[in-house]
Amino acid sequence: MQTQEIIQFVEDNDTFLITYYAKKHSKIITRRGTWTKPNTDTQGKHFNTQDGNDVFIYWDLDATPNQNGNKWRNATNPSVRIA
Repeated sequence: MQTQEIIQFVEDNDTFLITYYAKKHSKIITRRGTWTKPNTDTQGKHFNTQDGNDVFIYWDLDATPNQNGNKWRNATNPSVRIA
């Protein structure tokens, strides 16, 4: 999928599966996510890095929240599909 197709996909679907290489785990991971933080209107984001990578910030439904309850995660050059 092209970047604009991914953005449209995550905006159109309540939940999705997102797959990407996670440096923290040193492997490819798949997570259930949403584009909008549950029970809010706060949406995820997309930006391009200086070296041309697509970065998506999404709400990770599988994550353990940090001390502040944050479950936002960054996915670099992901692929997505319906959860």
